[in-house]
Amino acid sequence: MVSPFFRTGINDRTADVRPFSYYGSTDGPGQLSTGRRWKNRMEKAVSKILGEIHEDGEGFYALWRGVRLYSVFQGVYGLAQRRPVGFEALIRGRKADGKILTPGEILAGASGLEDLVTMDRLFRAIHLHNFVRFRTRGVWVFLNVHPEVAIHGRKYGAFFAHLLSYLGLSSWEVVIEILEAGIGERSDLLEASRYYRSMGCLIAVDDFGAGHSNFDRIWMLRPEIVKLDRMMISQATRNTDLRRVFPEIVSLIRSSGSLALAEGVEVPEEGRMILETEIDLVQGFLFGLPRTEIGLSSSPALDKAMEGIRSQQSETGENRDLERIVRGLLSVSRELRPENPVLSETMLRSLFGLDPRLIRIFVLDGSGCQIGENLSRSRITDKGDPRFLPLMETRRADWSRRSYFREAIRRPGEVVISTPYLSTTGAHLCRTLAICVGEENTFRILCLDIDMTGPGR
Repeated sequence: MVSPFFRTGINDRTADVRPFSYYGSTDGPGQLSTGRRWKNRMEKAVSKILGEIHEDGEGFYALWRGVRLYSVFQGVYGLAQRRPVGFEALIRGRKADGKILTPGEILAGASGLEDLVTMDRLFRAIHLHNFVRFRTRGVWVFLNVHPEVAIHGRKYGAFFAHLLSYLGLSSWEVVIEILEAGIGERSDLLEASRYYRSMGCLIAVDDFGAGHSNFDRIWMLRPEIVKLDRMMISQATRNTDLRRVFPEIVSLIRSSGSLALAEGVEVPEEGRMILETEIDLVQGFLFGLPRTEIGLSSSPALDKAMEGIRSQQSETGENRDLERIVRGLLSVSRELRPENPVLSETMLRSLFGLDPRLIRIFVLDGSGCQIGENLSRSRITDKGDPRFLPLMETRRADWSRRSYFREAIRRPGEVVISTPYLSTTGAHLCRTLAICVGEENTFRILCLDIDMTGPGR
């Protein structure tokens, strides 16, 4: 059965997608206006593409050079919603002998740009037919656009806007995935995103963290969604340094005004790591395999992972250790006198006995300046890394810009905990726990540095 939207008899192997100029023709007597001819041509181009699409019990498909092209959809889950909020459409090919072809293998048969544009348009038309078939409203469909088509496709006419109109789809339902690594020139990348955004589509930067990826492009494109490359996620589960900064990468994406999407999440360890961050959306085999049908049910794997994270947050050794340090810091802070902020031997032994990772104690005044020197277990300033010797003298050092100081001042009497950072006084990763005591004019902030370079940290 041919697409119900267009029933045209076509024997052409490719649609009429030759470049044309909107402004290059002159209307003569008795001729159609340029705008009308342009519209007719676009309708013809859409008609020819859709004329290649057929329907049977498995859904909509197209036959392309002996290969059956069809759609599969993989769910994109909202972590807050705990259900699919969108589906990425992926093209598959099946040869007569049953062999399944990947998108790369299918596209390898393109003989040039015109062929590539036709194939890319045909893929999207198949996907949207199948998306409409399920009458799925209130969710997004994610569509991949080949980088060459994203750059040069406009030369062949505004096909996509007409396709959406004919299928009765709202542009906001469509997320266009742009592979930034495949578009070298900044101007081309920006123009491609502007083109699809002008239609009302959302823009997603695909595979961020691979190839040419950098935040400069995120700030330039201002995409609605940033898809983190699966290799970054996989490596973060094995590399403690990357795992430590991964939440900050997610936070920076979100602070830039984009939703963060983790793609290619395949194993439980990756899922647990992702759920410990502020990731908005997830996608991958762990949560659901690509399927020819679209379903809005939740993912059992996601529900299980979410419950596991809640349990883990209350049971992990690190959390228990930090809770012990917090309780000890609260107890000692009650003995600290703002007018004479000197820690007694008893107080020091009490604090250093809380955890072997506690490497440094220091006190700040209400303006963030350090009172006295750093106190270590041996009651002398840490030797640390000699390469950082110029930074190790900290008496009267100004730590007012540090987040732990600002938070402690804002919340007197509460223990605040920093995220891991490189200590300039010891040249190692640490976290600082701080508590503000005293009155506004006599604030003192007691700070403890915890070493984060040990195994599993």
